Parts: sequence; structure tokens; C-alpha cells
Amino acid sequence: MSNDEKAQDFTQVNFAAQLSKLILNDLNNTSNRSSLTIKYTKEQIMTFLDNPRSSQKQIRNLSEYLYMVSSNYKRLIQYFSGMLRFDYIVEPYNLDITKVNKETFNKQYFETIHKLETMNLPHEFTKILKHAFRDDVFYGYEYSGKESYFIQRLDPDYCKISSIEDGVYNFSFDFSFFKNIKEVKKYPEEFQDKYTLFKKDASAYRWQELDSENTICFKVNEELDFPLPPFTQVFEAIYDIDENKRMRRIKTKMDNYMILTQKIPLDEKKGEPNKFLIDLDTAIAFHNKASESLPEEVGLITSPMDIEAIKLERKNNDYDNVAEAERNYYNAAGVSQLLFNGAGSTSTALSKSVITDEQIVFMCLQQFERWINRKLKQIGKGKYKFRVRFLETTRFNVQEVREGFLKAAQYGMPVKSALAATLGLTPSNLVSMAFLENELLDLPNKLIPLASSHTSSNKDGAGAPMKSDDDLSESGEKTRDTDGNIRD
Repeated sequence: MSNDEKAQDFTQVNFAAQLSKLILNDLNNTSNRSSLTIKYTKEQIMTFLDNPRSSQKQIRNLSEYLYMVSSNYKRLIQYFSGMLRFDYIVEPYNLDITKVNKETFNKQYFETIHKLETMNLPHEFTKILKHAFRDDVFYGYEYSGKESYFIQRLDPDYCKISSIEDGVYNFSFDFSFFKNIKEVKKYPEEFQDKYTLFKKDASAYRWQELDSENTICFKVNEELDFPLPPFTQVFEAIYDIDENKRMRRIKTKMDNYMILTQKIPLDEKKGEPNKFLIDLDTAIAFHNKASESLPEEVGLITSPMDIEAIKLERKNNDYDNVAEAERNYYNAAGVSQLLFNGAGSTSTALSKSVITDEQIVFMCLQQFERWINRKLKQIGKGKYKFRVRFLETTRFNVQEVREGFLKAAQYGMPVKSALAATLGLTPSNLVSMAFLENELLDLPNKLIPLASSHTSSNKDGAGAPMKSDDDLSESGEKTRDTDGNIRD
């Protein structure tokens, strides 16, 4: 091969290489990566879940990350953590009613309900549940004053369950958490005292159990002896949703994508192969000029060959993989998808699904009840003993529970406090408002009862009260939706 032929081959190869670079840059300039896969891959997730005991920290960090970036996961956590109302009553126990000193009893009772009022249990416990359903375990330290109270969350990387007292968890704290004495002084005196021991002998006093009178440790998965977030089974499904959304975006772009071609002219008269009529620099210059004037949805190919047009579009019956991935996600979580979008079923079916979810949070409620009653034992110094009983009320079933207490009260059952709790009244609220309305304002004698179906005749248009949606069958719901019972 002569030098001229070698030079010509080199020019052709270089020409093709330069054009291929231009085409790749033009067609790939709008590619996107999935937001979730930037930090974790599905392979990493499966590795963590295959060894949950040895991957506790990684799984907890993954759960926290998904809580921030996945709306599906965040809504699932908020659904369970926000379901309970934490309605409660305070009741005496081990009480000999024949020997009660009413004055002493009243004093202790009011001291107890005032303390509970200050603690603002519904707010503090709801915050705990948000962390617990995300991490499985919540470690907290109490800060309380005469009229103030809050629970500080401690870093779970530096805490571990160490014992059980009165059916409630206690935990130890890793004092290597503190880097210097200035950091320790921001914490209560107990931390400062135990940090002093740690500085004297780091190996012996690195882990020290904190005083149970000032701590709270709550664990969702009580059956496990190590932390494991309750909804790890949905982690893989979350990535499937994200991946399918990413693929749907790509397919949508490709449906609307167009490719233009501009052909480099050849000298066909002389019959010589690969004889271009314009040089490489000119071809590149025209390619760049044309590419700059095109929108992102249009690609450009410059080539000496004829290119067959291929339309990048899906069939009309293309399956919605995102919807399927979301259905799989909620199936893995064990909750109804209807809670988060209203397509495809009745409220009756939904209410039955919610009942199953309520059983999960009721088990959590029992754990809170045991902790607060241990607290009352620790601070209680008087003759009479009181305990808290949380009612099994949620945002969904409170009306049904309230009606049950109302019927029981009509038969003389001692449930007035429980009935008031379902109306959002704490024991302290109940006593204070009853005194205000009945004794001071004399409202029972000043207010006129409102008219109702019980005080109206049929001539006024009154009739049987409308059933709630929960009491209707599926056919009844359809009749109500279509106004099937209304006659002209």
C-alpha cells in the first residue's frame, strides 16, 4: 500500500471517529441517573438484608436515606406513626374503697394528672413513633421541669439495649460519642459524671447504662434481639418503583424523539470509493451549526451513507410498570394502596384493611403504657397508686369507640372519663372544664339545647339518621354515590 493510500485510509478512519463522537454527544446529552441509585445500589441492599444482624448500621442509614428521598416510604412511616391518638385515662388500683381519705386521694390524683398534662404524651409519643418505625429503636433522654417537658433523641449509633426493667427496655450509651468536655456540658449532669469515669478508664467505662428514671427506650420489633427497621421488606420494591419511573421517562422521551440525517456528498462520477466532496473540517462545522439550532428532542447524524428512519415509539397497549411496581410495594408493606390513592374499591374494603394495620400500632401502645406506668411508680411517693390506661383509639376508629362508650354510659357503666378522652379531653381538661362550665359559668342552666331529630317531628323532614359509610354494604355505597334512593 502506497503512502497516499495509507494517508487516505487514515483520513477516512479519523473522519468516521470524529463523526461518531459528535453523534454520541448529541444523542446522550439529556441522559439522567436515578436519584435513589446515586448512593445505594439494589445489590448493596440485598447484601445488607442477607446479613441484618451484622449490617444494623447500614440498614438503619439506608432507612433514613429512603425516608428522605422516597415519598412512598415517608408516607408509609407517617401513616403508622400518626395513626394513634394516645387518648388516656388515669385510674386508681389496689384501692381499698372502705378506707379512702378523700382529701389525700384528691391531692395525689391531681398531682398525677398535672404531671401527665405537662408531659404532653400524644405529641412526644408520636415523635418517638416516627423514629421507631424508621429505625426500629428509639433511644431518648428526658428533660423535665415543673411546667416543661421534652424527650431528646440520642444517636442510635452510640446506644444499645442493655436490660429490661418492669417489662421496659433500658439502654447503655457509648461515651466515646463526646470529643471533649465542652460537648458533655451541653448534656445533663448524669452524662457529665459518667464521662468523668470514661476519661479515667476508657475501656471499662466506654459503655454505661443510663438511669432508667430519665430514659425511654422503645422498640417496634420486640421479637428481635437486634434493631431491624419494620419495613425492610419494601426496600427492594422502592428501587423497583424508582427504576420503572426512570425507564418511563426515557420511553416518553424516545416517543417524542426525532433523528435528522445530513448526508456527506460523494464523487459518484469518477467511481472511486470513499471520495468525499467536502473535507472533515467542513463536515464538522456544518454538523455543529445544525446541532446548535435543534431542540433537545431532535438528534442529528452526519454520515456518507443512507440511513433508514426508525420510529422509536411504544405500542398502544404498553404495560404500566410503575403502577405494577407501586402495587408490589404496598403488598410488601402489608397495607392497602387505597390509603394513598382512591382508585378501584369501596370505603368498606378500605376500613377492613385499616383494622389490620391498627393491630400493629396497638402493640406499640401497650409498650408506651408500660413505660409511663413504670414512670409513675418511680415518681409516686404517696399512699394511693394510679396508672395510665391508653384507649385503643386511632384516627380511623375513634367515632366507633366513642359510640360504644356512650352506649355503655347510658347503662350506668363508669366510662365517663373514657368517653371524654375520645373527645380529646385529657383527665386534667375534663376536671377543669367541668368545673368551669358547671360551677363557675352555670352553662347547663344558661344554654338552650339545640334542635335535633329527637326533638323534631316527621313534619319537619326528620327521619331515620343517615348511616355512616362504615355501616354500609358495597351495594349501599353505590346507591348513595348514585343517589339511587332519591325520587322525583
